[in-house]
Amino acid sequence: MAAPNTNNGTLDEAWSLALADQRDEALKRCIALLEADPMQLGAAALAVQLIARAEGFDRDALEATAARLVDAYVRRSDLPAATAIAALASDAGADAGPQRKTIAKAFGKGSARLADVSPAPPPLPVPAPVEGTLAKLEGAALIARAEAALATMRAAEDSAPESGKVSQLPLFSALRPEALERLLAGFTLRDLATGALAITQGDEGREAFVVVRGALRAERRASEESAQPEVLAVLGPGAIFGEMALVSEAPRAASVVALEPVQLLVASRDVLEKLAQKEAAIGSELALFCRHRMMANLLRHGAILAAVAPAQRDDLVARFASRDFATGDVLVKEGEESEGLFLIASGHVRVTSTDADGDRILLADLGPGDVVGEIGLVLRRPATATVTATTPTIALHLSRDQFHDAIRAHPTLLSELYELATKREEETRSVVAQQALDVEDVVLV
Repeated sequence: MAAPNTNNGTLDEAWSLALADQRDEALKRCIALLEADPMQLGAAALAVQLIARAEGFDRDALEATAARLVDAYVRRSDLPAATAIAALASDAGADAGPQRKTIAKAFGKGSARLADVSPAPPPLPVPAPVEGTLAKLEGAALIARAEAALATMRAAEDSAPESGKVSQLPLFSALRPEALERLLAGFTLRDLATGALAITQGDEGREAFVVVRGALRAERRASEESAQPEVLAVLGPGAIFGEMALVSEAPRAASVVALEPVQLLVASRDVLEKLAQKEAAIGSELALFCRHRMMANLLRHGAILAAVAPAQRDDLVARFASRDFATGDVLVKEGEESEGLFLIASGHVRVTSTDADGDRILLADLGPGDVVGEIGLVLRRPATATVTATTPTIALHLSRDQFHDAIRAHPTLLSELYELATKREEETRSVVAQQALDVEDVVLV
């Protein structure tokens, strides 16, 4: 990546230089920002990261700076940034245990500081171009000036209250401090330059991510031939993404690309599985968190759940049971009575039918948010198609008994499913009929 040749004195500029391996220039910009405003926490955090990679840095001073930054980020209810600092300290050989304990004590279950509050906004950036003697510094002299700027930061007064309220966060605040401390220790750091991919649609996923700084775009292509991807969301600090990789072998359903220099906390499935073996609460809370996120995604994109009034959706969702399917497993078999309705949560399935000559016909490829098995339930007839998992798939299953209870409790669900079932049946007939015509044309020619 080409480094910026500007001197606008911004943190993004410093990050771009750092990611282009121009560490001295990046550190100079951090120093300039800190000398203009000692409480520019983002500049201090990047300076710590850069100094830790240099030779001859003061380890005690770095550890003290990390502790000060963790305290400042906790005061501002920024768990991801505080955790990133602890990870940096650990990577530099410092003891990050006390820092993680501070974070876990504030954000863990039972903390008196937890409340329904939003994180404090970061301070307004104060552009500080690199000027004068700072522009010429290098080596030990540059490190010394950076450590002096960080010492000033450590001594500066913090306007945020020392024991103020912090945000009650999904997953993290559901864990007792001891378990949360172990979870935080499982995260590693990853930095991405503008345009870099955090995850790629179709790839196998084995990691989940928390955004520390920067912004990313989640996007999905309907097919490889699609000219433009569909933008699903823009993700900023504190956002969690990729978590379905922790509970499913399904390929990534979307890509996530960095819109600017980004720092991420990364949790691998292997590390989390080992943590869950030692701390059962981590495994159970992760599974619960992933299910809640999965359901929230289905509520946003699934027409079936959206047909029910928001206040009644929790009751409907509680009637579904999660089912896992390996590649090649059959969810619905043509000609047989459906055992229930399936709502695809992750992964993909293929819908096929058999024509009069016994040939298989592709009807559709379906993914998250789509429903299968509704024809047999609603129209009370054998399934008109076979549905097979083409990737590892998680589906929410509504059994026949639960279906009848559900439509009694939620009558609007039946009308939505009836419309879908009749439309699907007509589409199946049309595709089979067209296939027969195409074959007849070939024979005639």
